[in-house]
Amino acid sequence: MTLIREYIASETNAPVMVIFGGNPERMNEVVSLIRDSFKTVTAIGNFSEIEGLKKLSTLKKVDLVLIGGRYTEEQRIRIQTYLTEHFPGVATTEPGYQYPYDNAEIMADIKSKLRI
Repeated sequence: MTLIREYIASETNAPVMVIFGGNPERMNEVVSLIRDSFKTVTAIGNFSEIEGLKKLSTLKKVDLVLIGGRYTEEQRIRIQTYLTEHFPGVATTEPGYQYPYDNAEIMADIKSKLRI
């Protein structure tokens, strides 16, 4: 089985979501869930804070950042600081931190924050 870690929507102006995760199987589940639920959202998964920040530095547009439950308070602060400096006003969703770590909760928060 090939694990999915990225889904690029075909629409040129699709919302872009960057995911800070850590577990390949869970990343596959979350990206697949986004792809299947919101075909018009690009989802880009990363397995570490460093990898995610490096990916953010290459993007011109970011609409939402998901920070997974395993990230520490210090990592969250560093990610938030980077976002404030480079993508002011970008929304974050933090399952397991802001709300229960549940697929339905994740999808509801993404839908709300991307207004889709």
